[in-house]
Amino acid sequence: MAGELRRGFKAEAEDIAQLVRAELGLGALDALDCFALAGRWGIPVVSLAELREDGATDRSVRRLLSDDAGFSATTVVFGTKRLIVYNPRQPPGRSASSLSHELSHLILEHEAAPAIGIGGCRHWDGAQEAEADWLGATMLVPRESALEWMLQSGYLDDGARNFGVSVELFRWRVNRTGVAREVARANRGSAALP
Repeated sequence: MAGELRRGFKAEAEDIAQLVRAELGLGALDALDCFALAGRWGIPVVSLAELREDGATDRSVRRLLSDDAGFSATTVVFGTKRLIVYNPRQPPGRSASSLSHELSHLILEHEAAPAIGIGGCRHWDGAQEAEADWLGATMLVPRESALEWMLQSGYLDDGARNFGVSVELFRWRVNRTGVAREVARANRGSAALP
């Protein structure tokens, strides 16, 4: 994924994350509520099951809710309107990641494309998906926040719970942003102090 990110994007993502979190009045150790962020921006977020109210068939909804469907979330675009649809059966940490990913596409003004192309194949823009993955994770756990947490606590499981993300995502942010190395250096330095 990192190979698909344009030069300077990671620093840009940290700046965007700080702006978004400041807009919501979040401190470094506060969890980002993606539902609140979407609401603030006037973007409805609905679960797959809620689509039945708008005419989706039970069969279609059941299919997307099945374990083998692999559906997490998507953004529906109609002109200037946006709607995010998510799978409510996923664990909360996974839902947070999926929603922040979809919100990242909107923040970055990625061009929407039909979900399914000719021949039934899914449209996939690797560069846009990599950017949305990185920014989404950064909004949930900015580098500064991961560093502060790890210096204070050092526990990945507790950090994941604190930020409302999966342990895998929290560990990934700690490792991929250099926080793990910085904390290790700080711990070696403090151990040497009298």
